Amino acid sequence: MQTEASPVLRRDLKRPVFVTPSPGALRALFRVLSARPVRGGAVRLADRAVGEFLRRTDNLPGVARDEWLTLRSLLYSFHRGLTMGTISPRAWQGFLEFAAHALGPHPAREAFCEAYGQSPPGFLTISPTRACNLNCAGCYAGTEESPGTLSFSTFDRIVEEMEDLWGARFAVISGGEPFLYRSEGRDLLDVAERHPKLYFLVYTNGTVIDRSVAKRLAEVGNVTPAISVEGKAPTTDRRRGEGVFAEVMEAFGHLRAEGVPFGISMTATRDNCDELLSDEVVRFYFEEQGALYGWIFQYMPIGRGYDLALMVTPEQRLRLQRRMWDVIRTKKIFLMDFWNSGTACHGCVAAGRSGGYFYINWNGDVTPCVFIPYAGANIHHLYAAGGTINDLMKIPFFADIRQWQRDYGYKTKPEATRNLIRPCPHRDHFDTLLSLIERHGPQPINREAQRALADPAYIQGLLAYGEACAEVLDPVWVHEYLDRETDRVVDAPAEAVAQRR
Repeated sequence: MQTEASPVLRRDLKRPVFVTPSPGALRALFRVLSARPVRGGAVRLADRAVGEFLRRTDNLPGVARDEWLTLRSLLYSFHRGLTMGTISPRAWQGFLEFAAHALGPHPAREAFCEAYGQSPPGFLTISPTRACNLNCAGCYAGTEESPGTLSFSTFDRIVEEMEDLWGARFAVISGGEPFLYRSEGRDLLDVAERHPKLYFLVYTNGTVIDRSVAKRLAEVGNVTPAISVEGKAPTTDRRRGEGVFAEVMEAFGHLRAEGVPFGISMTATRDNCDELLSDEVVRFYFEEQGALYGWIFQYMPIGRGYDLALMVTPEQRLRLQRRMWDVIRTKKIFLMDFWNSGTACHGCVAAGRSGGYFYINWNGDVTPCVFIPYAGANIHHLYAAGGTINDLMKIPFFADIRQWQRDYGYKTKPEATRNLIRPCPHRDHFDTLLSLIERHGPQPINREAQRALADPAYIQGLLAYGEACAEVLDPVWVHEYLDRETDRVVDAPAEAVAQRR
């Protein structure tokens, strides 16, 4: 369907993309959202505009609906945080600065497109240290090997290159426990302070966030912690350790007192999957505690004590998918599950895909994503050879993953798009990842990853899991996404629904 260009959004071939309005226009928009008397109306207006635009794109109706629900939930989550007072003026200003620079034009992005034929990755995920004060069962970053730490100068250079060479304005920090990072007399917040135009999402267990850390987070203003929980208090303590839930509650209190926006991060396993988004859990974290957003990571059998039996079953995965979209739609809470939200981000975002990311760990290993523990490069070796992070785009292992993404659903015609509910080359299509590993020989980043490749039961188990998920989820994709007769734009703005009918 051909459409006229929107003043904010436009269609770019087969995918909708944001036009880059000026930083001044973006600041004006967010200032309107900041004004309490008109904020509710502004949010509702933006909600209708996004829904109407996505309705007119070439995207499959179900994909357009999921994109719309995700974007509107982000708008309403900010609205909720500002109304509740859990976002301080300083923190909101930090977000305004990030938004103005992230969505405004940047010469580095244009230069990257010219050089590599695609938009640059949108961010990096960096784990600067493996040091951690907890010993969580099934930790993806867990390993028998000694903890490692990136030097501050290397950490800072990576972030600086991301800004200068990609025009990126967002960084994700993981671990280990990021707030335990120390190098060259500096810590994590020193990095954030040195890059005020970036916004940092930090995955943390929350136990290190005392009053002084919360105050400093408030002063820096460009960091949001995503604190790990496993559902209710007993479930959290069972996996993370006795008393951890109480420490997380203390961290929430310190962050609320300082107006630091925070969210939660949850690992869905076979044991807690149906608890994570129960009415009780959703009400507690988002309404009572003031969490702004939630990330759901379905357990991946990597790292410490990897166990295929901890993965959610295909049936649980479908129930989680149904429940997640119901909460997003009815509660307007921003949630992302990088498997079940594949429809909202057009599949896998690993290996430096446009808008996607690479992962760099404490040893400098560069992997396609956090959950593929096989390194195509090492940042220390790359820098020693005179390279930059742009050279990651030339690594054949990463390039072949991007090609698979394009063929699978990222750059295909809508009717040729494969199932975006199971978009992962590791857990959903392990035969694909295995063939790429055999072809390119990326290095396992720890002993556990090396063992997995030599374990026939692990390989056969993942292959069987992918087949079982296909049996359950492929009919959902066909009937609820590929079928254009199915009206998947549920609860769309009234005007859009009326026009469709």
